[in-house]
Amino acid sequence: MAHICLVAGDPSGDAHAARLVEALRRLAPAWTFAGLGGPRMREAGVELLDELTQTASIGPFDAIRHLGRFVRARRRLAAHLQARRVDGVVLVDFGDFNLPVIAPLAKRFGCRVVYYVSPQIWAWGRFRLRWVRRYVDRMLVLFPFEEQFYQRAGLPVTWVGHPLVDTATSSMTREQAQQRLGINPWRMTVGLLPGSRTHEITRLLPLLLATAARIAWHMPGVQFLIPKAPDVPPEAFNALTANAKGLEVIVTENRLYECLQVMDGAIVASGTATLEAALFEVPMAVVYRTSLLTYLMAKPLVRVPHIAMVNLLAGETVVPEFLQYRARPARIARDVVALLRSDEQRARMRQGLRLVKERLGPPGAVERAARAVLDMLS
Repeated sequence: MAHICLVAGDPSGDAHAARLVEALRRLAPAWTFAGLGGPRMREAGVELLDELTQTASIGPFDAIRHLGRFVRARRRLAAHLQARRVDGVVLVDFGDFNLPVIAPLAKRFGCRVVYYVSPQIWAWGRFRLRWVRRYVDRMLVLFPFEEQFYQRAGLPVTWVGHPLVDTATSSMTREQAQQRLGINPWRMTVGLLPGSRTHEITRLLPLLLATAARIAWHMPGVQFLIPKAPDVPPEAFNALTANAKGLEVIVTENRLYECLQVMDGAIVASGTATLEAALFEVPMAVVYRTSLLTYLMAKPLVRVPHIAMVNLLAGETVVPEFLQYRARPARIARDVVALLRSDEQRARMRQGLRLVKERLGPPGAVERAARAVLDMLS
């Protein structure tokens, strides 16, 4: 009977880790699990040593204010590794903490280390490869270009595909979803997706609402839909949307895939949501802003031509990107209005999004990841 520790540090990683644990329980019912993460891991049967998902930040400078919590979490995990025989440690994304802090700790206690959901080393911070070489026994990656990247670096890697291929589905028709969400089917619907982290939403939702106001001025019949992430405090979200006077905005919670079904277009924060929108073939513009210090630090290190995962997978610009100082309401609105007014442009973008869907891999990604962990640690 094996005992495994997992470490995830944001809501997305928490969900990935939870699904992996559920798959491992089906394959190896006697295995037990502990770790650092969030509520999804706890629900999956993981003994949670500390809650980390509340520390989800955008870049290392934003994370400094959570330093005390990180120190406490590391101390609790170290005590667990010392007190119990742990057969392996599975690290899930969260590279700024998992690579330099947790991976060396796991190796110090003689654990095998599997990394599931690669940090974006291939995009920036390639100096972090030294930690992978020294401390990680195998990378389990979601995208085919990540497999190629680690193979070129001479590191053990397995491409398992993306779990969204299985999970990004809806049992409703578009008409049923429109009815449930209170959407007027005769008007165009534009989605506003500001991210799932509180810091992202605070930074990006005002930008998206200002852009929506400009779109509404050019296209008076448009209605806007915001799927609110369930982990975001309602008071923080309501304070931001309260300023959306004069806009027809529908806010709904925890119904992302139903929302994507009814969208004619969307403005999406760079991240997993761009892939979810791609799986529903929603034409979109991608935006992102981070703190100025994080941006200035990362800019010289970035080695990829796009910020949107959709464009990285396609190998070309399928959707427009608006990063940092380019993310201005007038500029974004101009492109989105042109997209909404052109059936041909939307059809061309949907064709590119179908290519992205193919490159996410076949169904069964989590099962393949679980089997890879089983092979490594059993």
